[in-house]
Amino acid sequence: MRAWCNDLAIGVRLAVGGGRTSLARFLLSTFGVATAVAVLLLAASVQPTLQARDDRSTAASPDSNPADGITPLAYRSTSTNFHGRNIAVRYVYAPDATSPVPPGMDAVPAEGSMWVSGDLATLLAEPGSGLLRDRFPARVAGVLGQEGVPDPHDLVAYVGAGPDLVGGSLTTPVYAFGTFEQVRYLDPTLLLLILLGIVALLVPVFIFLAASTRIAGAERDRRLSALRLVGAGDRQVRRIAAAESLVSAVAGLVVGVGLYQVGRSVAPGVVLAGISVYPSDIVPVWWLAALVVLAVPVLAVLTAQFALRRTIIEPLGVVRFSKPVNRKPAWRFAVIGFGVVLLLWHGGGARAGSEVWSYSVAAGATLLLAGVPILLPLVIERAVARLRGGPTSWQLAIRRLQLDSGTSARVVGGVAIVLAGAIAVQSVLVAQADRFADSPSEVSTTAGQSPHMQVYPEADAIQRSIDLLDGVPGVRGAFPSESVTFELEETGMTYGLNVLDCAVVTEVYRVPDCGGGQVYAVGGADFPELFTSGRTLRLMDVAPGGEYRPRAAWTIPEIRRVARPAESGTSLYGLFLTAGGTLPDPLPTTSRTTVDVVLDPTDPDALDRAYAALAPLGWKVHSNEFDPYYYGSRLVEEQSFLTIRRGLLIGAVFILLLAGISLLVLALEHIRERRRPLAVLAASGVPTGALARSLLWQIAVPIALGVLIAIGTGIALAALVLRLGNDPLYVDWPSVGLMTLAAAVLGLLVSVVTLPFLRGATRLTSLRTE
Repeated sequence: MRAWCNDLAIGVRLAVGGGRTSLARFLLSTFGVATAVAVLLLAASVQPTLQARDDRSTAASPDSNPADGITPLAYRSTSTNFHGRNIAVRYVYAPDATSPVPPGMDAVPAEGSMWVSGDLATLLAEPGSGLLRDRFPARVAGVLGQEGVPDPHDLVAYVGAGPDLVGGSLTTPVYAFGTFEQVRYLDPTLLLLILLGIVALLVPVFIFLAASTRIAGAERDRRLSALRLVGAGDRQVRRIAAAESLVSAVAGLVVGVGLYQVGRSVAPGVVLAGISVYPSDIVPVWWLAALVVLAVPVLAVLTAQFALRRTIIEPLGVVRFSKPVNRKPAWRFAVIGFGVVLLLWHGGGARAGSEVWSYSVAAGATLLLAGVPILLPLVIERAVARLRGGPTSWQLAIRRLQLDSGTSARVVGGVAIVLAGAIAVQSVLVAQADRFADSPSEVSTTAGQSPHMQVYPEADAIQRSIDLLDGVPGVRGAFPSESVTFELEETGMTYGLNVLDCAVVTEVYRVPDCGGGQVYAVGGADFPELFTSGRTLRLMDVAPGGEYRPRAAWTIPEIRRVARPAESGTSLYGLFLTAGGTLPDPLPTTSRTTVDVVLDPTDPDALDRAYAALAPLGWKVHSNEFDPYYYGSRLVEEQSFLTIRRGLLIGAVFILLLAGISLLVLALEHIRERRRPLAVLAASGVPTGALARSLLWQIAVPIALGVLIAIGTGIALAALVLRLGNDPLYVDWPSVGLMTLAAAVLGLLVSVVTLPFLRGATRLTSLRTE
């Protein structure tokens, strides 16, 4: 045990006390390991972060199940929009002290006051938010706590209302908050995207981590040879090498945890694709964090020992500078083949989305992507083996690659695997995008530019809403419209049609000859086959209890199809009628009366002025802003797809930066390790420019080969993954070209950054020996 401790102590001293060279190697290794550790800890924190957001959303969800001893809280939820940002508005009224209090506040706000999220309070106080303040005239009584706002930048307002809220048509009695846990159902296709994204983002991190622990391997071996000269045994030397690698790994682990903590502290100020988190949310899963803490030192030691497997360290030198034996292709293709088999098998008869299915898909994708850095050294070796001639810089680069292709493969392997994963993920995203095209959420984002909006007032506020909108700058008119319910006799099914004013039809849908009692189909909408011109329908009255009663017969006139203007932003689609003509007068009683508001499309503040004008009505009117509850489960899938796509893009940016860092760190180590041969070449008369170009070729050639492998692997992986869902393969070649160009530019930038270090390495002082 004493001998072991002595060997470990020598390794520690060599790592941190061996002069400037050892210090440089120690810093580079520490930085590389620290970056990888920080990324892995962030990855281990994704699930708790999402869970914390879900917990806050669950805590704010109302429960309408009656409970003894509790007077229900009158609750009405709606939303609005200001300058492209959604604002969740909840009107509340507490009859007495037993009513539940929403999370994040001390008490239910009284009438005329409101509690708002921190970002909404800041937005209301900004000088350019006068129209928003007019929309929310209530006094700000407090700022919601973290438990009441799922995202730090969410805009949320709880507005106090009067006793009349209890009788509102959309008012819900709430007896508690957060008693029902929200259950997320994830479509197998979305789960497939997540699995592919996780694999594509994390495999490069492990590649970089393994490469960082092998920095300066050749120089370390020369120093170990010196230890053999003074009497150290072969096993003792290997223990010293393990201790030397362990020091950098532990130091990188400590620094990586520090970087992770810094990242947590600045998380609220970072908004990526509209998503941000609280620092307290970013907590890694304990067993994943423990696995990272234990795996990094173990990986460092195993990598160091693996690098020495074919190295003979003798007292007078290291048998390493001779040409290495040819690499065996069998096991490399076996890894890739096994990954393909797992993706083709995908759990056998297991259900899509099951645990076995997920493990099989994830393992297959991991092996296929890991095949990129595994196959790259073999391809580089075989590709450069027979190359001869060319300029001096080209000959220097090719000769170096012929002697040692493994180092260059490690340098560009991380970039190649990022490229392969990005191509696969992008191809799958493109193939799935059609399923989620033209979602209501995307339509709603253009509502602020629409020449048309709809508002839904309570029955006693219809005329007043029209009066409030009369004369508002930017509002061309406000017209009431009815919702008529009719029944198809053949099927007994009921449908609803909006009866619009011709002024709305003319202004919004550009129909110059609008006539009364006409039926219009917007945007080629689909509707029941029995709904055709000349068919007779039964118009239905809606009884107070919600029961339908036939009132009159009506024959469908000719149906006119009109295009839906791209800039309309309106939620109207399908079929609608115009008043008059053959429709009975008065119309049957309706379930909803709508006020259609025609806006001036050239006035960017027209919509905000209309909202501000309706502010005195408070909860008694809401607009056609996007309502997530209206669109149901399909929208949940669409939002999940958009969230996953954003997350993958964010992760790809981080991993691309990590690949750039790894390329730079290993290129600098490459220069530092060869500074003496470079200085000899410079002293022999080789121009520095030729040496710089040779280093560029040493990166460019492996990158070019890596790009070819990455493109093939990425497309193959995308095809296998899409096969699981029986989806066709769409290769987004412009994106592939862009990502390939990014890899080439990354290699060029790294070469440019290394030029100052190359000049330092070619000085004659580098020929001195200690």
